[in-house]
Amino acid sequence: MKRMKKILAMALALAMVLGMSVTTFAATPHAGDKTSVTITGLGKGATVNLYQIARGVYGTEGNSGGVGFIEYEWYTKGAAPFKNVDAPTAEEINGIVKDINAGTLKDKAGNTVTLTPIDTKTLVGESTTYTYNASAGAYIAIITAGADDKSIYNPILLTASYGKEGQEAGTLFGGTIDATSAYIGTSAVVKKSNPSIDKKVSGEIVMDDDGKKATASVGKVLTFTLDDIQVPSYPDNATNKTFFISDTMVTGLTFDYSSLKVLIEGHENEEKYVQRVPSTDPTDPENTVVFKIGETVIAKAVPTTTTNDPAVDPNTGEALAGTGFNLSFEYDKLVTNQTTGAIMTPIVTYNAVINSTAVVADASNPNTATLFYAKNPDKGETWKDLPNKPGPNPDGSNDYESVKDTETVYTYQLAFKKTGEGDDAAKLSGAIFGIYADKDCKESSLIDTVTTDENGYAVSTRVGKGTYFIKELWAPAGYSLNDNIYQMEASWTTATTTVTGSVTNREYTTEVDEAQKLDGDAPKQVGWIKDSIFYAMAQYTAESATEAGAQPAYIKSASTSNTTSVETIEASGKGTVTELKDLAGNIITGSTITNTKLTSLPSTGGIGTTIFTVGGFAIMIIAAGLYFATKKKAAR
Repeated sequence: MKRMKKILAMALALAMVLGMSVTTFAATPHAGDKTSVTITGLGKGATVNLYQIARGVYGTEGNSGGVGFIEYEWYTKGAAPFKNVDAPTAEEINGIVKDINAGTLKDKAGNTVTLTPIDTKTLVGESTTYTYNASAGAYIAIITAGADDKSIYNPILLTASYGKEGQEAGTLFGGTIDATSAYIGTSAVVKKSNPSIDKKVSGEIVMDDDGKKATASVGKVLTFTLDDIQVPSYPDNATNKTFFISDTMVTGLTFDYSSLKVLIEGHENEEKYVQRVPSTDPTDPENTVVFKIGETVIAKAVPTTTTNDPAVDPNTGEALAGTGFNLSFEYDKLVTNQTTGAIMTPIVTYNAVINSTAVVADASNPNTATLFYAKNPDKGETWKDLPNKPGPNPDGSNDYESVKDTETVYTYQLAFKKTGEGDDAAKLSGAIFGIYADKDCKESSLIDTVTTDENGYAVSTRVGKGTYFIKELWAPAGYSLNDNIYQMEASWTTATTTVTGSVTNREYTTEVDEAQKLDGDAPKQVGWIKDSIFYAMAQYTAESATEAGAQPAYIKSASTSNTTSVETIEASGKGTVTELKDLAGNIITGSTITNTKLTSLPSTGGIGTTIFTVGGFAIMIIAAGLYFATKKKAAR
């Protein structure tokens, strides 16, 4: 019995030792240990290529039966690449990626190591998280954005390491990294950035009733502003730091290159903070300008045409004839603190003028700005070909991504009919009307001049939303001038594309001798011309025009292409014939402007001539009477 008790006691003691051994085994590192490493905040469809840059090295079995962890062996030229393993910098991580791409990594023995991904995964569906079951070591994730994701992904470092003494020693820990977070030690260089651009239009525009449509008349100056720019985030040693903005105007807008400015957020009101000066580099294209803060060049720009910057008109599918600009920023010169990665945010402004080729109504005049940047900071090079937009490589690959924002400006139209009066209600062609912005029809408010066609119609497609005033300038032959002033409304409901085929094309001149004359009168100034760009009358006064170098503009010739049928113009509900009103706001019946036919008496003039004629006869009679009376008296 005693012997049996001893055996049981020994068995219990052995069980206790084994139990302790099990606990010891669980806390001792093994070569087969695994833990999860996770990246959150990725875009849909992102592809993750995971590279192992360090592996755990283990010893042989010891007396405890465990396999002891010794060290990490790095595939980064044989040594840990970080000055502080607990705080790796963006530049250090990016440097490893450059070595991976270049095939210049070496192991501890100095042998060249070509790394291939140990895992490649593309997120599917709504997933934004990547997870890998990793053994002890260090890993770098190189991420490619999905098809609908415009993000830039800088490389992300992941680790699977053992807990230290007092922190569950011997247990392998992974962790979770948020792709949207900044690197340790920086507040600006982030693992994932989403470059964006916001385009706004201001200046001589009128918003339509819905508050969404910006409208303007031909010759009006529009100011475009690119702000709220989210600058791409690149590590200091990235090879591709492209930060490039391009804008090509549609044919209805004429770009004023001299107005292009670069401002810096926080210094918008400091006029000379950023200077715009011609480039002194002989290798730069013609008309290159640079933008400088002090002596530091932060950006360069060139004007563009469709010759070096092909584009397509979204309305017609034809090549654009307009001009625009390419603007390339020196990314490193925008960084104000290499330690924190703090960077200046630019604001870009420029002007364009609505020209006579602007399309009407919902066809609109869209204008799009495009921001180009690197898809991957470690692939390709910073785009340096300033006259051209960033584009594909010779092999068809593309290292650049882009985001866009569009502002649309609408021009409306006014249409009215000219007839005779009463029994002579014929359609009258050849009448010339002025369209004005004020009811006094001052020369400074002249918007357009139009001529009635063979059907008696006049159409102006040069107006924005608002009230306009119409005054006849030249009556058709055989008819008297109508001195009344009429008012018309231009609005979204009264402008449709059905009239875009009935447009008067004008050629302007600054030479009085070349200008159209109205029935022998002096030519009528209709605007201003500066640097070959037509501006509305209200843009300058006589004094400011002289100072700006603008000259009076006259109509040299006008030709009307009338592809719109009379039935279309007259159709009710189309809004193409706008109701005419008198200055009191009363609707003119039939919405036509009438003229009275001159009488058939030969050049007798008006009542003044009659008075003078009757008076002349009276004087002659009185004179004759006096003559005969005097003669009779003398005879006596």
